[in-house]
Amino acid sequence: MHHCRGLILAGGLSSRMGSDKAALRRNHQTMEDFNRELLAALGLDVVVAGGASGIRDLIPGAGPLAAIYSVLQSVQPSALLVLPVDMPLLTTSVLRVLLEEGEEAGVPVCYDDCYLPLYLPVTQALRDYLDKVFTEGCDQPRSLKRMLAAMNGRQLPITDTNALLNANTPEEWQRVMQMLGDVH
Repeated sequence: MHHCRGLILAGGLSSRMGSDKAALRRNHQTMEDFNRELLAALGLDVVVAGGASGIRDLIPGAGPLAAIYSVLQSVQPSALLVLPVDMPLLTTSVLRVLLEEGEEAGVPVCYDDCYLPLYLPVTQALRDYLDKVFTEGCDQPRSLKRMLAAMNGRQLPITDTNALLNANTPEEWQRVMQMLGDVH
C-alpha cells in the first residue's frame, strides 16, 4: 500500500464560474464528492485544499503551488496525486496512469502541457523548493510548470483529451454537462 494521498484543489475563487466549482453538481453529485470518489477508487486517502472544509491556504490567492505548500505543512504524505476540482470528465484510468508512472519513476508526472492532474512525490528537494518560493521572498514565479522543471518532472502523452477538460465558466460547464448527458 502506498502512502500517496489524493489532494483536491478546491480553493480557487471561481470568479469566472460565478459560483463555487466544488459545489457544482455532476450527475447529482458535487464536484468535490466526484473527485473524492475518483481518489477513493484508487485506494487513496483524500485531503482537500481550500473550500469550506479544506486546509486553508497559508498564502491566499497564490494558486495551486501555494495550496500544495499549505497542505504539506499539516500532512506528511510520501506523495500527492493532485486534482483540480473542475475536471468533470476525469477518470480513474487517466489518474491511475499518473499514479503508476510516478510511483515507478519517483518523479512528478503530468500530461503534456496539462499540469493538473499531477503525481507529485514529496521529497526534501520539493520541500526546499517550496520553502524557497514561499518563505524567502524570492522572485521565483509560483507556477506548477516551473516546479515541474525544477523537479525533473515528466509529461506523458494525452490519450483521453476530454478527461482533462476544465470547466471554468458557466458556458464550459454546460458544454461538458451536455457531453455527459447531464443537462437539466
